[in-house]
Amino acid sequence: MPLTVTKGLVLAGALALAGCLEVPDQALLSERFTPADDCLYPSLTASTPLPAQFSLLSWNIYKQQGEWQPELSRWMENTDLLLLQEASGRQGLYQWLAQQQLDWFQAAAFSWQQLPNGVLTASRSHAAQVCAGRMTEPATRIPKSLLFSRYSLQGSAEQLLVVNLHAVNFSLRGRTYQAQLDMISKAMAGHRGPVIVAGDFNRWNARRQQQLSRWAEAENLTEAMPSPDVRTRFWGYPLDAIFYRDLTLIQAHSVGTHASDHTPLKATFSAAAF
Repeated sequence: MPLTVTKGLVLAGALALAGCLEVPDQALLSERFTPADDCLYPSLTASTPLPAQFSLLSWNIYKQQGEWQPELSRWMENTDLLLLQEASGRQGLYQWLAQQQLDWFQAAAFSWQQLPNGVLTASRSHAAQVCAGRMTEPATRIPKSLLFSRYSLQGSAEQLLVVNLHAVNFSLRGRTYQAQLDMISKAMAGHRGPVIVAGDFNRWNARRQQQLSRWAEAENLTEAMPSPDVRTRFWGYPLDAIFYRDLTLIQAHSVGTHASDHTPLKATFSAAAF
């Protein structure tokens, strides 16, 4: 059983006993906007495009239980997009985002002790559109969340779609896992422009690997293979990944850390060729 599965079951039991887990009506959170729907259009107030060559960091931050601030501050140097999974409203994360002058949105999978938990996407540019989604774990009944963000790109009439995913741990015959992937496919179907899908895919067995590979091939997505590759693995399968299409991958690497039970992934892309 992978580490993420084990901690998920422990968390589910603890939360159930404490009776303190809530699933908020509105999943989408932001410092600048009052949640009203599961989609926001922040560029109506301000719009700053991403550079044609940009860098992205994806990391399951383990609810900020480790010494995350010094490492994340260092990794964010020369980084344009930040995708966090298991981001919690505790331990100064929102204050750190403000200090870094990052524009952020969070999809709250659930709230624990009135603190939101879920994926969070931050950027040095303003998003044109942000939408949130959830998928409930069949075993624990605790939701996982997704964020769909669209950004303008310098010198391009097309927008970049960035999907931040925390995949379900358990899935009966892969059905719930596939339903999450289908949510992403639906968002991509109406999008004309480059795409990045990144996060914690909970790819911890051969079935998950095959299911994810088939889906990526059908969607014409390529996995950014890091070098060096020190990603967190279970049974030999890396849990985290970055997939992309209609972009040129400049480089990708993973970084060792003791600040979380996952190692971060960083990739640099160019949209100039497209």
